[in-house]
Amino acid sequence: MANKIYDVVVVGSGAGGGTLSARLAGLGVDTLVLEGGPKIDTRTDFNTHALPFEFPFRHIPIMKPGKPGYDGERSRGLGGKTQLWNAVALRFSQRDFKGRQHDGAGEDWPFDYADIAPYYDRIEREVGVCGNLDHLDDLPDGIFLPPPPLKCSDLLIQKGASKLGVKVIHVRKATLTKARGNRPACHYCGNCMSGCDVAAKYNSADAHMLPALKTGKLTLQNNSIVYDLPVSDEARVKEVRYFDRETRAQGVAKGRVVVVACACAQSVALLLMSKSSRFPTGLGNSSGELGKNFIPHITGGFELFLTELIGKPSVDDEGFLDHAYIPSFMHTRKRDYPRSFGIQFNYQNHRAAGWARSMKGMGKSYKESIKDRYPAYLTFTGYHEMIPNRDSYIDLDTENLDEYGLPRARRHWKLADEDWKLHNDMNRWCQAILDASNSEIHSANPQPATNHEIGGCRIGLDPKTSVLDAYCRSHDVPNLYVVDASAFPSSSEKNPTLTIMALASRTADHIADRLRKREV
Repeated sequence: MANKIYDVVVVGSGAGGGTLSARLAGLGVDTLVLEGGPKIDTRTDFNTHALPFEFPFRHIPIMKPGKPGYDGERSRGLGGKTQLWNAVALRFSQRDFKGRQHDGAGEDWPFDYADIAPYYDRIEREVGVCGNLDHLDDLPDGIFLPPPPLKCSDLLIQKGASKLGVKVIHVRKATLTKARGNRPACHYCGNCMSGCDVAAKYNSADAHMLPALKTGKLTLQNNSIVYDLPVSDEARVKEVRYFDRETRAQGVAKGRVVVVACACAQSVALLLMSKSSRFPTGLGNSSGELGKNFIPHITGGFELFLTELIGKPSVDDEGFLDHAYIPSFMHTRKRDYPRSFGIQFNYQNHRAAGWARSMKGMGKSYKESIKDRYPAYLTFTGYHEMIPNRDSYIDLDTENLDEYGLPRARRHWKLADEDWKLHNDMNRWCQAILDASNSEIHSANPQPATNHEIGGCRIGLDPKTSVLDAYCRSHDVPNLYVVDASAFPSSSEKNPTLTIMALASRTADHIADRLRKREV
């Protein structure tokens, strides 16, 4: 392989890398994917249906005995985080792409919703997304399979929220409710974030890359941990350096174009590690913005019992975890902060009942209390956007090396005053909805936490304030692209994965067009 020059070398095989590589192969582009982890078979390798009592300390390992994978951030496995995600697939709206225009804070994307809408359409057709046509301006409808029905607990939250003028809708997920191709419909086991053993839930390996192998234009190379992207005198990536995860043997891959798609923090880390005399602070970092503008989703969480369900018989309502969603509503209301929030709830997995450890009591009465509350328990989590600030960034921890001897990606984040106002108001609304739904609060976390990682390598029109252009191409290195959530200049309150995939598909078309024109 050292002597072969591919059209495109892609680093990473998750939502961004998997989508992009399959699209490129379908367009006849000779593409190599380097994945740091092993090949994963979602049907056989995960402990999808294991139960806590089968393991010491009631801890269920991700992988079955003897199955490698997911042992570190740099070596997850083929399919990346799509193997273990919850599959929530939400389109961003025009407000999300032009947030600064809407409320005067943060950064705008260098294109409009109308520009990326055709790629949302393409992805939804390719992977299968279920949902309801709700006709909401701020949460655009898509091309949907039928949604699953709401659970009894969803209906109780919906009833309570309606008293406050808040909508509860069907969630939108990249999980099949009708069979298509070799992927059956979901059988509603509720273990979605432990691998899907029938691939009804989208993962990039089964739905994109493996079918694309039939083109003869896609090569998948596992166990290849990339650590450096050297540049030529013309400021082009000249090769991709990696080592074998198992043997540590060094290797080199070459491509006319190189695409980094390692997931947010790891993509930033790879670019920061790829220093040279031309780019002493990281590859493509003439702006000094690489690693800056880290804007993860901020959450606040509640655990609760719906009093109407306490003491009711337990029923098999696992479904595919959450069936409902509370979309943004504050963006149209008077408030003293920018941006908004959405609420995800009822995504707990019933095979684990960690909440029982914090219940008071002992003996027979304790057991009865747990049994009574088991069907009434649910989680309730608000997600909100944060505005970029200079105290939130990703850098390298050179004193804390990982198992491969590479510096770890280190995250720093801090909420500004406007973010705190949003966070506190989100928690107030969550509490109000739960009160209106006759909930018994078990626990509440007033302190913010991070979830989806976003930003650090943002796209923009100005090379002085951004790292990438509108097609995710480096302003500084003409054959380098980055396609994952690190490229987002703003995060919305909506889950990022569908937008990562749409962005990757759009970028793939752009790369194929440049190759056809011999621009690279």
